[in-house]
Amino acid sequence: MEDENIVREKKILAILNQEVEAGEDLAAAARKTVGYLLLEKKGYHRDEVRKNVVFEVVLGKETVCSSVDFLVTIDGKKAMVVKCSSGSLSSRERQAVAAARLLDSPPVPIAVVADPVNAEVLDTATGEVLGEGFGAIPVREQLVALLSEKAQAPLSPGRIEKEKRILLAFDAIRCSVPKGANGGVSLDDMCKEK
Repeated sequence: MEDENIVREKKILAILNQEVEAGEDLAAAARKTVGYLLLEKKGYHRDEVRKNVVFEVVLGKETVCSSVDFLVTIDGKKAMVVKCSSGSLSSRERQAVAAARLLDSPPVPIAVVADPVNAEVLDTATGEVLGEGFGAIPVREQLVALLSEKAQAPLSPGRIEKEKRILLAFDAIRCSVPKGANGGVSLDDMCKEK
């Protein structure tokens, strides 16, 4: 007969694995919803929307890969990133802003966090929530207007280093969770996909 602690540990791991898979299912549903919205309802062209964009983050002597679920580029300008989540959107706002700030210089101006039922649109320069709900995600014409009126300033080297640490902390939290169903990805896998 197995030790009582081993049995308890196996039960806990089984519960955690179920939670991880449920979370990955929700994140996959969010990706499906956002992809549909961007292409079918918000007016973006297929060649303007890239999925699963992986980028390198160099911190000291380490090079790590991070990602966004969607990157919208209009007329050669990176305009909006989307991070999909299964958890609280407010807990992922900072991660999306950091990704948008590091993905390009100057930073991508709009960051979005989304789950299967809600979204938040964030101003990358200030980190402020500009709107909530899928309706707040800008249509193509709104994003074009925003790009023409809002010039992003490059970040200072010190700010870039801080943003790297913030993004990598969020990524590390995700890395401690094993792969789940429907697209769970570890950072090692992401780097290989490049």
